[in-house]
Amino acid sequence: MALYAALSAQAADLAMRWRIQSRKTLFLDAPRSDDRSGPAPDINVAEDLTNALLAAFAVREDVSEAAAVATGVQFGVEAFSHGVSLHHTVKAVNALCAMVMEALERAATDSEASVGKASDGVWLAQQLHERAGLLSLAAIRGHTQAQGDALRDRFRHLRHDLRNPLGTIKSVLALMDDESVPAEARANANFRAMAKRNARSLEEMIADRLGDTAVPSAATVDRDVAVQEVAESVRRELGSEARRHGVTVVIEATEVRGRFDVSGLELLLQAVLEAALQESRAGERLELAFNETGEERVAIYVSHASRRPPIARRDVLDRLASLARKIGASASFADPIVISLPIHGRAREASIVTERAIPGEATGLSVAETSHNLRSSREDDHGQASVL
Repeated sequence: MALYAALSAQAADLAMRWRIQSRKTLFLDAPRSDDRSGPAPDINVAEDLTNALLAAFAVREDVSEAAAVATGVQFGVEAFSHGVSLHHTVKAVNALCAMVMEALERAATDSEASVGKASDGVWLAQQLHERAGLLSLAAIRGHTQAQGDALRDRFRHLRHDLRNPLGTIKSVLALMDDESVPAEARANANFRAMAKRNARSLEEMIADRLGDTAVPSAATVDRDVAVQEVAESVRRELGSEARRHGVTVVIEATEVRGRFDVSGLELLLQAVLEAALQESRAGERLELAFNETGEERVAIYVSHASRRPPIARRDVLDRLASLARKIGASASFADPIVISLPIHGRAREASIVTERAIPGEATGLSVAETSHNLRSSREDDHGQASVL
């Protein structure tokens, strides 16, 4: 098929472009929270993944889906090993699908690779959709399987580390209860001190390695991510929507970063910006600014340059408030909109570069009394989000 040949000739270029874009989508250049050294990782199956997607147009009976599934699984495994969340793993497959769709559209305009009837175009889109779905499912399988393997390995080491002090305590107790040992030896203060020391070690390991914050999540990016990078990722996703409404989205520079629910923030921020774009007029400007509070939380401000509330519809506000609660965030919808999200682990020193002062920038008190100010029902009294 001429169309498949035309796309196959672009496979290497598509893979390279996707690899470059995915470094931002997957936050591969952000430092790992475990402080691993060495060069930033790369996705090694980029070309295989691209060819597996293009194979949807091959129209050959000998094209096996098994190879595509194996490639998708391998991509999921690699993504997990690089600390990429499940959310962003699937998002990367969707981004590759969008690139192939654009290439398909360009190739279809070529007289030598013409699609022909409208039904042919529908069939091609359906083939691409089905293959992308297959790759997404395979990537999810690889990611979750790798996470399961990592959990088993983690618990195996944890069991070993817990057994050492426990074994010492049991030995000390057995010795102290052994009537064949002289009473003065059984009452030795060193035995009691040894038992206390190992009991304290057990308590510390349980608190440190079995606490809620130590539970790994497939939804969380295990990286020290800059909040500005997340906002820019969302702006790219909504680029066509912003151009359609004639609205400019300005993101102020910031050094605020940390470990947090990146995928949850992306979903919430995308929903907020999309709703604000729909209520904006052509020529207006939406502005995003950031701040780090003293409670290890990051605050994002969304405002109109014209100083009018970005979102006015009550049903939209209710829907966004519900979404904020689901990701453990608090939100105030006024001028500006304030989204507050907990940081897991202390963020680095913040250095805000602002173009203008934001009302309530220091504490958010100017908007805290609005009727839509929310504290998540899943947060405790200290503002920490509970495990979903």
